[in-house]
Amino acid sequence: MLYNINSKQSSWKAGAYPHFEKMTMDEIIRMAGGRKSRIHGQPRATRPTDKDLKSTTGYPESFDWRDHMGQDFVSPIRNQESCGSCYAFSSMGMHEARVRVITNNTQQPVFSPQDIVDCSEYSQGCEGGFPYLIAGKYAEDFGIVPESCNPYNGKDSSVCHTKTSCTRMYATDYSYVGGYYGGCNEYAMINALVKNGPMSVSFMVYNDFLHYKSGVYHYTQLENSFNPFEITNHAVLLVGYGSVEETGEKYWIVKNSWGPTWGESGYFRIKRGNDECAIESIAVESTPIV
Repeated sequence: MLYNINSKQSSWKAGAYPHFEKMTMDEIIRMAGGRKSRIHGQPRATRPTDKDLKSTTGYPESFDWRDHMGQDFVSPIRNQESCGSCYAFSSMGMHEARVRVITNNTQQPVFSPQDIVDCSEYSQGCEGGFPYLIAGKYAEDFGIVPESCNPYNGKDSSVCHTKTSCTRMYATDYSYVGGYYGGCNEYAMINALVKNGPMSVSFMVYNDFLHYKSGVYHYTQLENSFNPFEITNHAVLLVGYGSVEETGEKYWIVKNSWGPTWGESGYFRIKRGNDECAIESIAVESTPIV
């Protein structure tokens, strides 16, 4: 399959990850979103309005919160392992980055995804969940805690192990980018990203994405007849955008939660402007109360 992917197109490169070969199919499905993160009838990106187009007038051709004004506003890459907790990592990563943005990097928290897996009634633990309920509703209703209050172990639990003595940080003004579910598009995402900071986005994971090594990803449609990844809805963190100088191909810069050895040091780039794998359809943002 790797040869077929690399020979069919030149936009991105596929490679082998031996540790994935040791995982069961259920573990891989959890890693790629989890069975209970599936959205039936997922919306597509909407056509940008005049307001959307005008909102990005004067914005730079490229933007990256990892290197903005000489500073890195994005927290370190982490690994969700075989637990379907991507929604928690995406949500916590957004709050980590936005606290950094709001405080000009004077505060650099790392929040606990395990608190979400163990304690949130708005999710299904390692079987999946949705950033809107975690980055938004859970953070506003119950608050989130530092990693030290409930260190990540990647396992489900019927008991909340978060230390009760820990102080929770809250967030507010959670919303779908574009104003409503299904109202998202490329320009609304750029505007929210530059103005407010990194945001949680979701997209459909196909089998070829597992092999991504570098370049600008797009779905190659090289699948076996059985494709378990079609049911997944993987949540990640949007941190920037740009375009390939030689070809002009536009892309998003996205932080994954599969560890620093995957992809481009834990990140990937994906085609921008055509709602590739529905990545421009459901972006979520929230504002930490600092």
